[in-house]
Amino acid sequence: MEYEFEPGLIDEPEQYDVKGLYPPGTLSNADKEWTLKWYPALAATPKTLQPFQPAVVDLAAGQQVDFLIKPAASRKYTIETKGASDTLLVLFEEQAGGPRYLSGDDDSGEDRNASIAYRLFQGRTYIARLRLYYPGQSGRTSLMYF
Repeated sequence: MEYEFEPGLIDEPEQYDVKGLYPPGTLSNADKEWTLKWYPALAATPKTLQPFQPAVVDLAAGQQVDFLIKPAASRKYTIETKGASDTLLVLFEEQAGGPRYLSGDDDSGEDRNASIAYRLFQGRTYIARLRLYYPGQSGRTSLMYF
């Protein structure tokens, strides 16, 4: 967040000791609205992604969605997006009640889809996070693992 300050703040900050800063050093309503727009809350309980079954989602730019992955066997899997959208795909493993980053791929407007190949273990829970940067013509994209 950026706020304009009067000249002299850096050279003579003691003048602000009595009156303080205006606006105060807190988040404005506009700051909070933009934060929610760019960092939306995630669903409380993500859906479980089933192998070989694409999950189709309609997202707007900046939105993201999580899917749980619970592999039936320990082996290398591929997790990938399909569609014309510009996406970021990140893989986490649930550990100690929180996500631990494992891998990620950003197709960054290239003529390809985001894809992660990673060894997953039976009995563990993983989170695939899909974030849409640019929706293309529709914003519709899909995620699948196999």
